[in-house]
Amino acid sequence: MASLIDLELNRDNLVEQIMATIEEGETEGTTDSAVILEQFDRLEAQIATKVDAIAVVVAAKEGEIAYLKKRRDYFNNQIEVRENALSNFKSYLKKILENRADSTIKGREATIKLVKNGGKQPLWTNGNIPAKDFPANLVTVQTNYKVCTETIRQQLADSGAEELVVDGKILAKLQPRGTHLRIG
Repeated sequence: MASLIDLELNRDNLVEQIMATIEEGETEGTTDSAVILEQFDRLEAQIATKVDAIAVVVAAKEGEIAYLKKRRDYFNNQIEVRENALSNFKSYLKKILENRADSTIKGREATIKLVKNGGKQPLWTNGNIPAKDFPANLVTVQTNYKVCTETIRQQLADSGAEELVVDGKILAKLQPRGTHLRIG
């Protein structure tokens, strides 16, 4: 079966033939025009069938993707349930060991014990005191810069320009909008 592009090219060629026939003003070859028009109608029907087939394939693939996403969500939910259950069980074991004189339970092959975490020791700071009120040697000053794209867009819209130039340097420029397919 011919591709959609091939069908459209054939249709365009027939349109050119029809236009050439009309421009030449041939009256004798009415059968030629009728044959061309018949071919044109047939190609239009083939194009319509091809477009419908493409829409069906796309809808089927979208359905497949939706099904797989639903399955993924199901499995992610099952993973979360099991992780939560395991976390709760470990918390239960930790509480048992915290309340025992000996923070170790030995089995034949495994041992469960309560141990201190490594790394930096946690530090509490008084959240009621603003950082600027701490002694100067205990704080650092941070400055963060963020480009305000909305202000730039507004300035470009007000000026009607496509790019923002300051001191001979292009700071920003509007980009072309993207495209997407709509099938249905």
